[in-house]
Amino acid sequence: MRYRPFGRTGLVVSAVSLLLDGATRRSAREWRNLVGLGLDCGINAFEIAGDSPAVIEGAAEMLSEVERELLFVTWRPKAFTADPGNTVEAFVARTGLEYLDLLAFDGPPVTSPSLDSLRRTRRVRAYGLAGQDDESDLLIQRGAYDAIAAPYSPISGWKDRNRIKAAAGRDMAVFAHSIWPEEMHPKKGGILKKSLLKDRSDPLAGAGSYRFMETTPGWTAEEICLAYVLTEPAVTTVRVEADSTDRLQRLADVAEKDLPTGVAAQIEMARFCPV
Repeated sequence: MRYRPFGRTGLVVSAVSLLLDGATRRSAREWRNLVGLGLDCGINAFEIAGDSPAVIEGAAEMLSEVERELLFVTWRPKAFTADPGNTVEAFVARTGLEYLDLLAFDGPPVTSPSLDSLRRTRRVRAYGLAGQDDESDLLIQRGAYDAIAAPYSPISGWKDRNRIKAAAGRDMAVFAHSIWPEEMHPKKGGILKKSLLKDRSDPLAGAGSYRFMETTPGWTAEEICLAYVLTEPAVTTVRVEADSTDRLQRLADVAEKDLPTGVAAQIEMARFCPV
């Protein structure tokens, strides 16, 4: 696994980070196995979404076996109580994490004196923003947050690309996600499927399309998307959500690989050519 700096804090995070979404129905044992494999793969950055008892039990058990300073743990709560500070304190106590490296807001950021005190007492080390709108762009320009979670993929437009570059320019860490959007899934009738319908007898049938992503030896389309996003200097880590240990292993391995020769150029051709 490769590691990248988290802003100017001196901390490092794994190039691939793991999302533990409490909305996904898994047992504590399944979460424990997934987190354990992530650690074995060299992943040190984990994001817990929500407050599912199964996630907290499974993740906390595995994470407790690692020295706390070697981990980077983000919590993205579904909602806060009237006193956000108490919500965070309760979560930290339940997980036994001692502190949060990053508290992320899924939606409009919450402001409260109790949240400010959490930073002063080092219970929360940094605050992050899930940003995909004009309000988020303004907050980035103000340098109000330490990190941003934003979608980024081979088909991202100029607005998404400029957003992550602006964040990096403000020394904000960028947590990229949605690297393989549904529009690119063949089974969804997206870009890849249209490309595959081209005349296979034509040796140039794949030029200017994403057809090659399904035919690159030793690579899946998702792996190519991940490797491509990792080439963006503004990206600190790529957040993935794996539905199996096998998939997680494959994605974690991508961090150690480079895109096959010519693939980056093919992606750029496909971006600017009609499908």
